[in-house]
Amino acid sequence: MRAIIEGIKRKSKLLWMAHWPICVVLGIALVLHLLAFWELGYDYSLNSDDASYIKSGIRFLETGMITMHDVRSAQVMPGMTFFIAFVSFFFGSGDLFMVALKLIWITMGLCTIGVTYRTMRLFANQYCAAVACMFFLAADYIWMDQLILTETPFILFFVLMIDQTLQLAIHPTRRGYILIVLYYMIELLIRPNNALYPLLLIVYLLWKQYDWRLLIKQLLIAGGVLLLFVIPWTYRNYQLFDRLIPLTYGMGNPLLLGTYQGFNYPTDEELDYKTNVYDQMPDQMKYYLEHPEEKDYLTKYYSLEYDGMVAKYRMQEWWKRDKIAMLKSYLIYKPKILIYSRFYWDSILGIAGGSINLSRGLDLILFTVASLLIFMDRKHLKEWCFLMAVYVSQIALYAYSFAFERYAISLFFIRYIVIAIGMQILLAKIRKGAKNESIDHYSGI
Repeated sequence: MRAIIEGIKRKSKLLWMAHWPICVVLGIALVLHLLAFWELGYDYSLNSDDASYIKSGIRFLETGMITMHDVRSAQVMPGMTFFIAFVSFFFGSGDLFMVALKLIWITMGLCTIGVTYRTMRLFANQYCAAVACMFFLAADYIWMDQLILTETPFILFFVLMIDQTLQLAIHPTRRGYILIVLYYMIELLIRPNNALYPLLLIVYLLWKQYDWRLLIKQLLIAGGVLLLFVIPWTYRNYQLFDRLIPLTYGMGNPLLLGTYQGFNYPTDEELDYKTNVYDQMPDQMKYYLEHPEEKDYLTKYYSLEYDGMVAKYRMQEWWKRDKIAMLKSYLIYKPKILIYSRFYWDSILGIAGGSINLSRGLDLILFTVASLLIFMDRKHLKEWCFLMAVYVSQIALYAYSFAFERYAISLFFIRYIVIAIGMQILLAKIRKGAKNESIDHYSGI
């Protein structure tokens, strides 16, 4: 027994010596999360999507129905509903349940820091990686993890998926391949935004000279697994809505909201919605919108489809009236929101939003410098291109619909990985310069 205890102590000491910088960062993050939890309380809520997710999970446990905003729905993927129902099964639906949910979300937030650090360590030492992870100490991350929203679990499994992809390119293993498929399926259950991730993964792995025969075999197996994974959900949606909905519906609403962002978009007063939208509606859509008491879940479905029709009409008119303004809005204004914003609707621990702006500005500067260093060094250029392809594709997806700070915060970690790589390159150049100087001095030059 004594030998076991001594072995644990020895391993703990070695672990601390190897990773003490990130342990300090995680310790600070834990303290900040717990202080915010104490200040806000276990029942803190925006009474928005977070409350709807919680109600959805409890109702699923009680009735077996998947709902959102109190109606049966495919507006969101069912992952949050399933997980919250699972927690409710063990902790009920009262105060203990809410405490458990909040602590789980805080734990996931801390795990995101740890996994991001592990990803950085593929290319940087423990000091560069830990310093880059300090951006996770910004107040909007701490506040976000107090809310039962998709962002916290989505970021965690997003990081895990990228981590395993980068590891697979370095050391191809069956375990890594299985984990990527698993994380991808979990991500789909939370939010479908990364549905096209496999395409970027394939290009990156082939560029890294991954065995293409093995890749084809793995893709066929993964495709079969994903098909079996999606079919039950698709079948349920077809039975309920009489439509082929492989993932979610509801794109029409964010698409519509996005037409009110930017420059010189058409105002409602300028447009003829009756002639160009309402009169063009299919009879079934019109019927359920006019008879919401008949089938509330179909009324909700068609209301979001109607939003999509309005959005497309507004986009067509915007393009006709001012192409330059529309292009500036979708290519500059909305991406800027996603690149430089904060998800911080309240305040915690007396921290003002301005401090987050400073943190975001600093990380953008460091990200830009790090990218230049990577281009100059070229050793990790393929990794940079892969990370940027993932990052830009997500920005393009959100910019096309609705640029929202909630969506933006789920992408910033990609910049932190790039910063860690750039810091390592800079450190190596400084060390090389110092070594050369020392050699020159020793040789009398």
